[in-house]
Amino acid sequence: MKREAIHEKWLAPQAVYGLFPCQSEGDDLIIYNPENLDETITRFSFPRQPYDDHLALSDYFASVESGQMDVVAFQVVTVGQEATERFDKLQSTHDYTEAYFTHGLAVQAAEATADYLHEHIRREMGIPENQGKRYSWGYPAIPELEDHRKVFELLPAVTTELGITLSPAYQLIPEQSTAAIIVHHSKAKYYSVGESRVEQLMR
Repeated sequence: MKREAIHEKWLAPQAVYGLFPCQSEGDDLIIYNPENLDETITRFSFPRQPYDDHLALSDYFASVESGQMDVVAFQVVTVGQEATERFDKLQSTHDYTEAYFTHGLAVQAAEATADYLHEHIRREMGIPENQGKRYSWGYPAIPELEDHRKVFELLPAVTTELGITLSPAYQLIPEQSTAAIIVHHSKAKYYSVGESRVEQLMR
């Protein structure tokens, strides 16, 4: 399937990322203009864990009170619209086995692309291998999807170059695409603030 995907070009991994100066303020992460640190571009408000360590992603960044400027990376990856079209076509002809294999390979390719880019960002930032974590919206630490809109505003090439758009529910289109915030802190870990979007939909 990999050889076929390369030959027929129905998998087209592409990515966009950006690094921005930032500081935390409570549950918020303030994103500054790299060319003018006095200018705030946007703010991300992260949910706080109601139990255990009471974590929010903002805890992993230098605070406004510290007087230190920190840096945060955002990334968006996709394997392109062709994979979705191929899956839909196979479904329509009732070739379900091939359709599910196609979907699985596309999902894994998107995840591999996200891993590859994350490692590239680590190298660019001078961060040791395996330090920090990558968090995507819709998952346990940040279950709501609406902040995808802010990521798109920070990285306009996501739309102009990669052709990714948002659904009315802020889902990424094409489906095999992911957006993430890169937290470089050495003590960053995965945790849950409650139900993820997937868990909510399965109730």
